[in-house]
Amino acid sequence: MNTSIVKVYDSKYGKWMKNAKVVLGWDGFLNLGMSKAVYTNSNGLAEINHSSKGQATIYVNGKKVGKMKTPGSTTITI
Repeated sequence: MNTSIVKVYDSKYGKWMKNAKVVLGWDGFLNLGMSKAVYTNSNGLAEINHSSKGQATIYVNGKKVGKMKTPGSTTITI
């Protein structure tokens, strides 16, 4: 099982976003599908367990916000 970490920062309020729904999506030839939804903790951190590797699209609260290489970690500013 692979793990990817996404930190979500809310620029409007100037703080890490708590309870944001984070999902990773893969649309490559070998990797196809979505991760299970994970909600950020009070530090804006979502730890997502998944079986896919490669480039993934990041969705926060249903909106496409960026891409990342998985497994890995990234910070997203909304």
